[in-house]
Amino acid sequence: MIPHLSQLQTPFRPIVEVDPAYSLLPVERGFNWNDAFADVDAGKWYLVVFRSKHRAYADEGYLAWLDREASKAAMRTPGFMYYFMGVPMKDGHCLSFCLWQTQEAARIASADPAHREAMICGLPSFEYYDLERYHVRKSHGLITFERLHPEVHGQRPVDDTTHLSDPIEQEAIA
Repeated sequence: MIPHLSQLQTPFRPIVEVDPAYSLLPVERGFNWNDAFADVDAGKWYLVVFRSKHRAYADEGYLAWLDREASKAAMRTPGFMYYFMGVPMKDGHCLSFCLWQTQEAARIASADPAHREAMICGLPSFEYYDLERYHVRKSHGLITFERLHPEVHGQRPVDDTTHLSDPIEQEAIA
């Protein structure tokens, strides 16, 4: 079972993966969104998806600890709803996500020192990473995912010069 941290309340149901290859699928296809939002009439939320490929030598215990610390920081932030901690596939591909009530709540959480430390300390363990941001909407029984700013996204290779001081990187975190 993949660990999840949730502050979802009725009428929401738990969000769980529906395919073992969820980390390679579009986020809207890898999870039970329709079931999780079945009893929600309408709304708009903000979703941050972190995709990565772990290096063969990555310390998975350390990465899991960083993920847990970042998720604890997220839970302390008003507007937090759900944190899915992905488990890497055998080839190293991994996906984690955080669902928020608003984009502003996600921005505030991204400034938390524990979140910043997890991002910076985890970088050397990845061959690449990608951040995807979405508005998730439910209206008239239909759930839609609107990807935000796809022009600043894409797989970012990680090497010894990778850091988070680039303004695009700073913006992409939230």
